[in-house]
Amino acid sequence: MNRLPRPSAKAVVAEEDRVLLNHLRHPDVGDFYELPGGGVQPGETLRQAVVREVREETGYTVRVHERLWVREFIAANHEHAFLHAPGHHGVDITFRCTLDGAAAEPHEADSYQVGVEWVGLDRLGEIRLEPAPLVHRLEAFLTDRSVLGPMFLGDVL
Repeated sequence: MNRLPRPSAKAVVAEEDRVLLNHLRHPDVGDFYELPGGGVQPGETLRQAVVREVREETGYTVRVHERLWVREFIAANHEHAFLHAPGHHGVDITFRCTLDGAAAEPHEADSYQVGVEWVGLDRLGEIRLEPAPLVHRLEAFLTDRSVLGPMFLGDVL
């Protein structure tokens, strides 16, 4: 199968010591959390995609700032590959974002999304964040707004 990697734009939206996360529940996997964001549509920039995706999934409008990191995702290398199309290979570009107005109701939540939560630094280690290695990056970011290197994460498990 000849498939190009699918680009997606993700957001780290932080307020004080909390980060905005999508809460998902899958019948075979259970509850987990992930950063808001998703696939880039043809003709759309990464920045446009992250604004659109965050609004659709969370109801918030955001202002996009600098890139924080890039993550590759090859589904076949992961435990829950069955959640993705065969041969799925994604590249997530994650940006720091700030709120730009009040929240509205999410209108195109992801499949299995049951809510949106502001998760505090004190709870990050207790929830199931996908991918798990982002917990340490988010903890560092929430603590002092630093970004742990490297900027390219590869196919983290």
